[in-house]
Amino acid sequence: MRNLGLVALREMREGLRSKTFLITTLVTMGLVAAIILLPQMLGGGTQNHTVGLVGDGSAEIVDTAVRLGNAADEDGEEPSVAIETREYASRDEGVTALQEGEVEALVVDGEEVVLRNIGIMGSGVTGLLQQAAAARSLEEVLEEHGQVAAVVIETLTSDPLRVTTPDGDADEEGGQRWIVAQAGMFLLYMAILIYGSWILTGVTEEKSSRVVEVLLSAVHPWQLLGGKVLGIGGLGLAQFIITIIVALAAVNYTGIEIPALEPVLLGNLVLWFILGFLVFAVLFGAAGSLASRTEDAQGVAMPMSMIAVAGLFISFAALENPEGTVAVVGSLVPFTAPFVVPVRVALDAIPWWQYALSVGLAILGIVIFVRIAGRIYSGALLRFGTRTKFRDAWRSADL
Repeated sequence: MRNLGLVALREMREGLRSKTFLITTLVTMGLVAAIILLPQMLGGGTQNHTVGLVGDGSAEIVDTAVRLGNAADEDGEEPSVAIETREYASRDEGVTALQEGEVEALVVDGEEVVLRNIGIMGSGVTGLLQQAAAARSLEEVLEEHGQVAAVVIETLTSDPLRVTTPDGDADEEGGQRWIVAQAGMFLLYMAILIYGSWILTGVTEEKSSRVVEVLLSAVHPWQLLGGKVLGIGGLGLAQFIITIIVALAAVNYTGIEIPALEPVLLGNLVLWFILGFLVFAVLFGAAGSLASRTEDAQGVAMPMSMIAVAGLFISFAALENPEGTVAVVGSLVPFTAPFVVPVRVALDAIPWWQYALSVGLAILGIVIFVRIAGRIYSGALLRFGTRTKFRDAWRSADL
C-alpha cells in the first residue's frame, strides 16, 4: 500500500506541474463560466424600446406593458424593460415617423399596433404590447362586472386538472428529481470519457518512453496500475469538482434557481459516481498498456467508450420505464449500473434489495476487474514495438 500511495502521489505531482493540466483547467473553467454567464450578459440589462402613440388609450397600454415587463424585478434592481414614448397628432404622422425609424411600433387609439414589416414579426416589443392590451381588457371587464367576472377569469386561467403519479400521489418534486437524475448521468459519462482518457494516455506515454522499465524495478505492476488510477483519476476528479464549483458560482450569480438536492439523493450520486469511475478507470489503464504508441491508444480504448455509450442509452430507457426489464438488468451489470441506478433512485423506482445487490455486484466487479486488468497490465507493459493483443498479454503475464 505504501508503494501504491507513492505512485499515486508521483502522478499527482507530475500532473500539477504539467502545463497541459493547468491550461485545460483554466480553459474548462472559462468555458463553463462563459456558457452560463454570456446569455445573461448579452440578453441582460434593460431592454430599451421606442413606441409612438396616437389617440386615447395608447399611453395606458404602454404603461401596462412596462409594468408587465418589470413584474419579476426586485426592488432596487435595474428594470428589464424601458419604453420611451413619442406622441403624434394623427395616424399618418405616426406612420411617417415609423417608416423613418424614429419608433419601433405605433399604437393607435389603443386598438391597433402598426409595424414597419409584419413579415418578420415586427418589433421585439410587440408581444409585450399584446399582453398589455389583454390585461387592460381584463381590467375593464372586472370594473364593469365585478366579482362575477373575477370568478370567470380565475376559472379560465387556473389549472383545474390535478396532476398525480400512477399511485395517485401528487409528486411536486418529481420533475426536479428527473432533472437531477439526468444531470448525474451526463456528468458521469463526461468524467469517464475525459479522465479515463487521461489515464489511458498516461500509461501509454510511460510505456513508449521506456520509463516503465525503471519503475517496475521498484514496484509491482498492480501497484503501478493502481497508483496511476488513483493519482491521475484523483487529479482529474479534482479538476471536475473545481469546474462544478465554478458552474455553481456562475449560476448563483445569474440568479437561476436550481433544484435543491436531498441528502440521500446527493449521497447516492456521489457513491455511484465513484463506483462508475473506478470500474472504467481500471479498464482504461489496462487498455493503455496494450498500446505502444500514443496514436494507438484511442483505438485500444474504443471498447470501453462503446460500453459507456451503451450505459448511457440504457439509462435513457430507465428514464422512460424505470421498473422495466432493461432497467432492472442494467442495474445489476457493473458496467451499466452507475448510469442506471441513480436514475431509478431519483425516480423512486428501485427496491432496497435491488439497490443493495447492485452495490455489491459493482464492488465485486471492481475487484475482479482489478485482477484482470492487473494481469493484462503485467503482461503488456514490457512488450514494445507493436500493439499487444489481449491474448498475448494474458499469457505472458508474470503469475
